[in-house]
Amino acid sequence: MHARWLAATLACSATALVAPRPALQLRMAAASEEPPPQPTLAAETLSGINVAFSLLSKAVACSAIVGVDPLAGLWSSVALGGASLVGGMRPGVIAGSAAVVAVPLGAFAATHGTALVPLVVLLAALLEGIAGALGLARAVDLVSAEVLAGFLNALGAALLMSQVSTLAASPYAAGVAGLCVVLTRLLPSKPVPSSLIGLFVASAVGSAFGLDSLAATADPAAFAGGLAALPTPPDLAPLLNADAVAVALPAACGIAFISILETLLAARVVDDNRCEELCTFFYDENDEIVLEGGQGPLDVPTSSVLALSLGNAVSAATGGFGGCGLVPQTVLNLQSGGAGTASVAAYASSMALFGLVLAPAVGQISAAALAGVLVSVSIDTIQWRPTLETVRAALEDDDDARRRLVVLVVTAVLCYEVGFAAGIVAGVALDKAPSMRRVY
Repeated sequence: MHARWLAATLACSATALVAPRPALQLRMAAASEEPPPQPTLAAETLSGINVAFSLLSKAVACSAIVGVDPLAGLWSSVALGGASLVGGMRPGVIAGSAAVVAVPLGAFAATHGTALVPLVVLLAALLEGIAGALGLARAVDLVSAEVLAGFLNALGAALLMSQVSTLAASPYAAGVAGLCVVLTRLLPSKPVPSSLIGLFVASAVGSAFGLDSLAATADPAAFAGGLAALPTPPDLAPLLNADAVAVALPAACGIAFISILETLLAARVVDDNRCEELCTFFYDENDEIVLEGGQGPLDVPTSSVLALSLGNAVSAATGGFGGCGLVPQTVLNLQSGGAGTASVAAYASSMALFGLVLAPAVGQISAAALAGVLVSVSIDTIQWRPTLETVRAALEDDDDARRRLVVLVVTAVLCYEVGFAAGIVAGVALDKAPSMRRVY
């Protein structure tokens, strides 16, 4: 079954692929399967805490990519987690700071500075709200597996290249980052996330070699803990002018598109795991969408996008850089026994406690070790197997595979060289072009 194959792929690669359009009869087959039992409150709580630990290092790393306060990623995750509960995001989806948002924001900040970052996030939230109000969540089904693989390949490459300056700073920095990568990839992820162990072990080694920690290069108050660690709301009033909006809007469009896409893919992962169809699109004999979650005043994909909009707006207003639904952490949540709102509440609460209580420990993290975490994330982001399989099929004189390879490569190159939103839109247009299908 296509849906079951999709979930297995997601769990193995920790990234999402869009499945082909499933036929209407698959809905009946899925409905006949026995859904997994509802997890207990204790299991949900422990799952949420585990997810929070797994996201701690990545949230700090995303802050470094954007170039903002190191704890901004934690508070962005708190804002997204809380909004997902209030706004009605698909239960079980973990939303927080994400590389797919941090990388384009980092590129924007490198050109225009960090002062406009809150405006970019706020505009992205507005665009997400408009998309939700117009019911555009279903447009995600236009994104094929090849387009998404090309986007993820470009994202992984951009993430890797963003760490070159840190890795090239000294042989010791490269060695510490390499140690973090090795520990992250070789150690088991349970009961303590391997990335967290790798981060702190590599940081200890970096300290022994005299490498700078995050606290050495940041405002000391950022890692004081307690109420001093709470985020500081930015002054958005000077940014609300036509010139600033014109500069920020292109980046906001790309971030909004990507955020909606990954959030709905994460929701689809939960659908498949729970044998439900709240965010899975099926097609009837007239090629019209049949959506199980559409009986109420708002269907679940729409409410998920509106919750995403709310979370990013809150994050922008509190000095964060937003985020989206996270496929890897959603998979971890499901594997750890979480599937409902209790696990999301435990995750958001734990992230807030990390900022208030563990901030001094976070300040001792080595910048080189943090680069190692991001290198590992980039390796996981690149779609190695789907890309190699497409290349192999194209070399075997498979006409359809050659077409799919062209779509994948064009999407990846445009995403990397021009922009993520432009690359995805161009990839979708190329994939759907009738002339493209006739040539092959």
